[in-house]
Amino acid sequence: MTENELPPPAPAARRDLPLFEIVMGAAVLLISLVSLFVAVSANRTQERMLAASVWPSLTFATGNVDADGARQVSFDLLNRGIGPARVRWAELRYRDTPMHDARELLAACCGPGNEGLNATNSGVQGRVVGAGEWIKMLRVPPPDGDRTAYDVLSRERMHVRLRLCYCSVLDQCWLLDSTRDDPEPVQRCPAPPAVLWNG
Repeated sequence: MTENELPPPAPAARRDLPLFEIVMGAAVLLISLVSLFVAVSANRTQERMLAASVWPSLTFATGNVDADGARQVSFDLLNRGIGPARVRWAELRYRDTPMHDARELLAACCGPGNEGLNATNSGVQGRVVGAGEWIKMLRVPPPDGDRTAYDVLSRERMHVRLRLCYCSVLDQCWLLDSTRDDPEPVQRCPAPPAVLWNG
């Protein structure tokens, strides 16, 4: 080796990561994963809150006395939820036979003399039922003359069943069956029955 020549550089020493740097890297990774989990959970919570803020809940009811205590057979649809319900289809059955309208129902249930019953009705097919809205589907006051058919209707109203499919504005859907306590959540409304209630 000459005087002007420099010695060759020493090989670089292998540098191990200190424990502190490993712990910090793991902590950063853990915090990132926790942040991601919190963000996903918050998004799901917001989706649930939105769905709850537009949740409809339809209920079918029947009675034989009006709010003032006067005799009147009634069939009602109420939205007890906090959002509108879009009715896709409605089927009304009397003793398991589907009915088209009020005249057909009165003829099927009440026998001779039903022509004297004066029914007022309101359709529900394709309707949007607002939160708190009360639809008077059918009202039948007692007639002035012979009340035989009216009395039969007052008893037989308990054999009337409503099936109805409705959805929220977010396309969450339910199948209402008046023989059950609560509407059943469904992915989408099934195909409508062959005979629909037209009021």
